[in-house]
Amino acid sequence: MKKVVFIIPYFGQFNNYFQLFLNSCERNQKYTWIIFTDDKRDFQYPNNVLVNYMEMKELKSIIERKLGFEISLDRGYKLCDYKPAYGYIFEDYIKDYDFWGHCDTDLIFGNLSKYIENIDIDKYDKVFFLGHCTLYKNNIENNRRFMLELHGKNRYEEVFKSKEICAFDEQYKGSINDIYDIYNFPTLNKEYEANIYTKSAYFKLTNYDFSKMKYIINKKENAFFVWDNGEIYRYIYKNGQIIKNEYMYIHLQLRKMQIKLNNLNIERYKIIPNQFEEIEFEEINKDNFSKIKKNKFNLQYFKVRFHGLLKRINRVFYK
Repeated sequence: MKKVVFIIPYFGQFNNYFQLFLNSCERNQKYTWIIFTDDKRDFQYPNNVLVNYMEMKELKSIIERKLGFEISLDRGYKLCDYKPAYGYIFEDYIKDYDFWGHCDTDLIFGNLSKYIENIDIDKYDKVFFLGHCTLYKNNIENNRRFMLELHGKNRYEEVFKSKEICAFDEQYKGSINDIYDIYNFPTLNKEYEANIYTKSAYFKLTNYDFSKMKYIINKKENAFFVWDNGEIYRYIYKNGQIIKNEYMYIHLQLRKMQIKLNNLNIERYKIIPNQFEEIEFEEINKDNFSKIKKNKFNLQYFKVRFHGLLKRINRVFYK
């Protein structure tokens, strides 16, 4: 078993279900998380989540000393562009690990070992390709590959000096994925997550289609998710049968979730749009499936469109 650490710099208040995120980390004791944050609220941090308190301006100074030039880091969301450089920026914190990774906090993890330990991970320098969860082999050469030229330019300098969000951590538009592809470094581009489409009131899954180089939005299903003792399942009723699919994690990007749980340390709960709540039945079967609430009225589409408008305004303001 390789030692794996996830690095999370986060500034501002964590989302309202951050404790549920931490609880899902706790169930993955073979893995470590290191968090850098200015949110000093009293969370129940498990023993495999290490917290370092600092201000964002302090991190900005650390990055500038490492890189040797002035960077743009005025907003917390801009940190997404720095994710591929975390192995270099935080190298003093990760010396004892074989792989390091970055992940978001709008996730609920399932059983990571079921997926990562089934990969011949030593074959790859980078595992996965999405900004919300990617792993890198931890060595000096690999941790500096974000600095490699892309199309004859020092892309990372352009990104780190820009006030705009450049999606350097994902996609294929001048990102770290392009660098690994162009230089033919060994990568594994697999999806084991339930990546929830942002612009729908319902939980529709999205997957990246490499043949078309774009995300594909799957149709709405008669389904719901359950976090069950450290594992993530999706139950679907189709053709008179219940189908149970397991995922490495669920990604709840841009969703304001309500928590309808009396106890945040509960070992089993349901995840529906846009809510965490206790599940109605101990056993899920064909007889009670229709009685389980699978959706809740929400204004997700309008909220995301408004969020997109604010981002466009910010881009104009920060130019």
